[in-house]
Amino acid sequence: MKTQLFEIVKKSDDVTADAIWAILRYKNIGIYRKVLCICKVLNLEVKEVLEILPKDEKGRYLDKLTRNMIHNALIERKDELTKKNYK
Repeated sequence: MKTQLFEIVKKSDDVTADAIWAILRYKNIGIYRKVLCICKVLNLEVKEVLEILPKDEKGRYLDKLTRNMIHNALIERKDELTKKNYK
């Protein structure tokens, strides 16, 4: 699932990407708080980001799908930078 959040993460600078990686890896908070932290780092409107995240039938945010989306954006970002550096 590619979203606006996915595209913004892909275009982030190195320090911002490092901050997002650190947030994803921090184990003491759930996905909701992680998304809030990422929104703060990226200066995004929380309500808009939460609306597009995957949820279950009870409206709870799905941890694995959300983490995977953000993780994949960070990996794509790294891969694109690697390609640019080898051209």
